[in-house]
Amino acid sequence: MLSVKDIMRTDLVTVRTDDSARTLARILSDAEISGVPVLDSRDRVVGVASATDLVRLAAEEADVNFSAVAIRPDIGPVGDEDDAPADPDPYGFFLPEERPYPATEILEQFPETSFDTVTVGDLMTPVSFSVRQDLSIPDLCDYLVRGRIHRALVVDGDELLGIVTSHDVLRGIADGRLEV
Repeated sequence: MLSVKDIMRTDLVTVRTDDSARTLARILSDAEISGVPVLDSRDRVVGVASATDLVRLAAEEADVNFSAVAIRPDIGPVGDEDDAPADPDPYGFFLPEERPYPATEILEQFPETSFDTVTVGDLMTPVSFSVRQDLSIPDLCDYLVRGRIHRALVVDGDELLGIVTSHDVLRGIADGRLEV
């Protein structure tokens, strides 16, 4: 039976408690991930920061007007005068892999905000949900569902070995390594 060790990621991306929220947003965007372990000045895991934390901060930011940002300027009206076939994805939900739209361009359109003054330590979840690398995949799934979480840190004592996410489980099912 497969265990967490078989699907976890060991190429960890981390942030520091004193990094800004904007830095966190750039790191998540550049790495195309939704959450990271947070380390203190002594490289100890002190929490997890996620895209959800950034959304919560943006919702509290009164002077940010997201409607003024042209998120997909390359997408025009659906159809045209010649009745050509409409774009099957007119709202740009699925980005072409050869031309992804980097979220960092959106970040650059905003003046200095709380994204520059709020630190990761201020917005992170100060609890890190962790599992052992020998935990079975069914037990991992139960843990993620019961905790209503999307990621767990893989640890051995105090040592951070990797991270495992609900996306890793889905990837394992999609590529046939995990059976449902």
